[in-house]
Amino acid sequence: MANKVLKKSYYSFFIPKDDGTYLVFNSLTGAIISIHSETNILKLKKIINQDEIDYDIDDEMINFFYKRGILVDLKKDEYEFVKYCYERDIVRNTTLVLTLIVTRQCNLRCIYCYEEHEDKPMTEEVYDALLNFIKNSLQSKRYSTVAISLFGGEPFVEYNKISSFLEKVKYICEKNNSILHVSATTNGALIFPKRFEKLISLNCKYYQITIDGFKDTHDKYRISADRKGSWNRIIENLKYMASTDYDFKVTIRTNFNKEVFARAKEFYEFIKNTFDDRFSVYFEGIKKLGGKNDDKLNILESEEVSNSTINIAKIIKELNIKNDVVDMMTRPFSRVCYATKHNNFVIDYDGTVLKCTLALDDELNRIGFITKDGFMKIDEEKHANWVGKKTELNDECKKCKILPICYGGRCVNGRVHGEKYECNAKFHEKEIEQLIIQYV
Repeated sequence: MANKVLKKSYYSFFIPKDDGTYLVFNSLTGAIISIHSETNILKLKKIINQDEIDYDIDDEMINFFYKRGILVDLKKDEYEFVKYCYERDIVRNTTLVLTLIVTRQCNLRCIYCYEEHEDKPMTEEVYDALLNFIKNSLQSKRYSTVAISLFGGEPFVEYNKISSFLEKVKYICEKNNSILHVSATTNGALIFPKRFEKLISLNCKYYQITIDGFKDTHDKYRISADRKGSWNRIIENLKYMASTDYDFKVTIRTNFNKEVFARAKEFYEFIKNTFDDRFSVYFEGIKKLGGKNDDKLNILESEEVSNSTINIAKIIKELNIKNDVVDMMTRPFSRVCYATKHNNFVIDYDGTVLKCTLALDDELNRIGFITKDGFMKIDEEKHANWVGKKTELNDECKKCKILPICYGGRCVNGRVHGEKYECNAKFHEKEIEQLIIQYV
């Protein structure tokens, strides 16, 4: 029997560091490996310079790399395998993901927000229709898991209705032997201690809460509706969460510009000293998302955002804080826009089915509705316009070394409206390399 011959995966990165060591990354498996001993560095350099590598089960490095997808069989068609993995992990996903716009209203008036802050809460009729839809979906065996994402506006403006709804969803899932996950994208100002206790009992165990630096910048960019600050209240609520023994996760998101970035080290030192490992961080540059204040926003250019992201990652590494950015930028299919997924739906306050949370009133985004008896009536052509766009991979996407991370499916809203999809693949490849160097 002929020996197995391997090659370096097309999606493998061999990243040299300034100190002479290497980091090895594969965008299809998500493996990140540090190579630092002199012996292993010499072995790695030999592998890098070979087009064909004989498989030796007794060679620890080659065997390790093969198991983690750094090396693959010589004749393997990796592009076809990426398509298979996308079909397996994304298209055939059996989790029903419902993002609920439980209200268009909010207790804050963030300067970069794109929403209109309207008094449009989800009605009891829509909640009842959703309960019927979830029941029907689980009984049909199409889905095995339900993931509810609470969104708004600020979802906890409608706390009483939400808690009543989640109690009923939890009962339905238990009766159908199904798993229930609940998350919330929230400003955190309304998660008072007693509410947090109740939410934990209803499986709401993941929260994304935005804090834009310290009080001076946060209360400037995330102004409360009563024109008072929200920073103190949010921090008090988070400190209570940290004082409990519950199993939960909070991602503290920070939207930065030059002003927020200026105190980044001091801010993340505060996060490190105040919270435990149930709290992680995520950060992005402030963006213009179509809000009424877009013309007034002081934002960074894309290259400045990239450099700032790398510098923040370096700070977070030094402080040993959990960082969701590396995971979001390196995990396979993590950058695939939720709007392109067959199993993801946004339900507006009135029962309208949408695909994207950034274009709530856009007619192309309104793909159907939930009936009272719990059936989703979908305009299939409209739906196809969202889920089909990411499959039209151009030649640049097909040749991209980070294709397995986004699968050409980053924000699809523009393409649905006829905009040409443009991506500087080499820039993003280099960005990931630099991020890994700084954080790992």
